[in-house]
Amino acid sequence: MIDVENLTKKYGEFVAVDDISFAVKSGEVFSLLGPNGAGKTTTIEVLQGLKTPTSGKVNVLGYDIYREEKKIKEQIGVMPQNFNAFERLTARENIQLIAEIYGKGDKVEEVLDLTGVKEFQSKLYLNLSGGMKTKVGIGMALVSEAPLLFLDEPTTGLDPQSRREVWNMIEKLKELGKTIVLTSHYMEEVERLSDRAAVIINGQIKFIGEVSTMINDYGGNVKLIAPKDEVTEAILGQEAKRVFDSNSKEGSITGIFTDKKNAKRAVIGLYEKDYEVKIIEPSLEEAFMTLSGSKINEEGELVT
Repeated sequence: MIDVENLTKKYGEFVAVDDISFAVKSGEVFSLLGPNGAGKTTTIEVLQGLKTPTSGKVNVLGYDIYREEKKIKEQIGVMPQNFNAFERLTARENIQLIAEIYGKGDKVEEVLDLTGVKEFQSKLYLNLSGGMKTKVGIGMALVSEAPLLFLDEPTTGLDPQSRREVWNMIEKLKELGKTIVLTSHYMEEVERLSDRAAVIINGQIKFIGEVSTMINDYGGNVKLIAPKDEVTEAILGQEAKRVFDSNSKEGSITGIFTDKKNAKRAVIGLYEKDYEVKIIEPSLEEAFMTLSGSKINEEGELVT
């Protein structure tokens, strides 16, 4: 669906996207994961034909971005960052408007049902909650029946419940065979929705591949935390590479396992002895910290 080779985008002396390469497969959710200012939005705006690359080769849906951007724009659905619609139109009217532009008026009811917009279709857009507005935005991107969708930070600023409702919708779109390019700074979002992801920082890709691979390779070791006594010391000390963690609380012991099979045996041993054990699995957040040396806060800023 998308092939990018050595893409660079400069604004004067500033390099927003720095010689990146990646491909997006048909039917997958591919995420660009990174903080604000990393180059995520610039990258997908190049893919949408909104910005001209400084250099590099870009093909979208088989079309060359330099010569055939009009054909690309006709066959993609886009929900931009900080999306807004026509405030004085209802939720339904906004989707209907895009449907008529693409000659897809017969798809409005289907999209209203799929996105959950039907429940509030008669409300003016300006009176909708953030989650409702996001559903309308996805509906407007979807109604053209484009095979390729771009969702740029679709859940930024939403409350946890609204965010999960949007995730459910994106999962439905994937089930329908849509190819989705998602940008996000939320670890849980990328881990739940993505088949593959690229970690992008300062315009450069630090990792690209399956999310599960990133977690396994960079997400840290399995940690088991149990009350400290001779039994837990014996079980964790025998199975773990290192028994004590510097963050262990007084009265507890932490076993750090590089081998998941050893961790599983230790868990079984602790449960057989009727010990409560806390299990901390490798995470995408730890993987990101390993790759970048930093983490991303809720606002999307990179912090050390």
